[in-house]
Amino acid sequence: MHQTKLERNLNKLQEIEKQSGVKILHTIKSFNQESVLPIIASKLSGMSIGNINELRMAQKAEGQHIHLYAPAYKKEELIEIIDKVSTLSFNSLSQWESLHHLKTKASMGLRINPRLHLPIPNHCNPNLDYSRLGVEYLEFIEFFNKNFSNFDELEGLHFHALFQSSEVGTELLLEHLLEHYQTLLPQLKWINLGGGHEFTSDNFSVNNFSKAVKNFQDLYPKIQLYFEPGEAVTKGCGEFISTVLDIIHIAGVNVVILDTSTETHLLDVAIVNQRLKVKGTQSESTPYFYELSGNSCIQGDLIGEYFFQEPLFIGDKVVFEDMMGYSMVKMTEFNGIEKASFILQ
Repeated sequence: MHQTKLERNLNKLQEIEKQSGVKILHTIKSFNQESVLPIIASKLSGMSIGNINELRMAQKAEGQHIHLYAPAYKKEELIEIIDKVSTLSFNSLSQWESLHHLKTKASMGLRINPRLHLPIPNHCNPNLDYSRLGVEYLEFIEFFNKNFSNFDELEGLHFHALFQSSEVGTELLLEHLLEHYQTLLPQLKWINLGGGHEFTSDNFSVNNFSKAVKNFQDLYPKIQLYFEPGEAVTKGCGEFISTVLDIIHIAGVNVVILDTSTETHLLDVAIVNQRLKVKGTQSESTPYFYELSGNSCIQGDLIGEYFFQEPLFIGDKVVFEDMMGYSMVKMTEFNGIEKASFILQ
């Protein structure tokens, strides 16, 4: 990981916080290297966690505001953690009903599925009708209106509806809030607008984002807005470097076997069907066409087909670009393949 690139991202996120008044939380599930978390914690307003293991990481890094969210809680585990977090979100009405009476200083909220119609791949689209993540917004509004006394302790709402979105995504979320929650908004202290925000992209307009936030905060100045950009914190900050172990010619294709695996270091290939960026390749045809594959015994351990600008040889390095987000936290030791080492430079 390149520390200068990380600090560039963190400085931009600090600029967004300062200019807009929002608070940005680092999502530990997206990146959890202990040597780096203190750097992130020193720059951002806090951290987002999902369980007691991530809480320990956030505490060790001296994260300020800690937000807790999980699709479901075990009561005994929630009791252990609840007084150590600042805010938390329940995922369902049933968990709210059974657990929100716990005595705590933490501010409690509820995750909502706004059902926004956005072009997001199904495997990571939280807006789907059948999503298990969050209460469907019409169901919540109806239940709230009929049982508003059950929500006296509700101080926050939590949305995670976006995917690699510009500031336009924030505008859509804020429009959704203003349209559907007029009765509830006056009692809220915070709203968490989740992740999927491309804050550190070159195309992200901080001015437009701040304008949209200001319009909302002019109406509801007592509500603190939180964001959990996840991948944006470490975007463009580091590469994953592998080595060519062998090149096999099969059915007219040069198949490269690397000292890695989709099952161990590159789970985004297997789980979210992501095409990885490889240094020294291009989309146009070249004479140097290779299928990259892993070193596990799984036949489907295939990374992808690429046109390289130069020929590959055994011992060469193959560099996968922009690999810090989610890659490090998902590593396994399947088939005895060692976890990748991490270097901060």
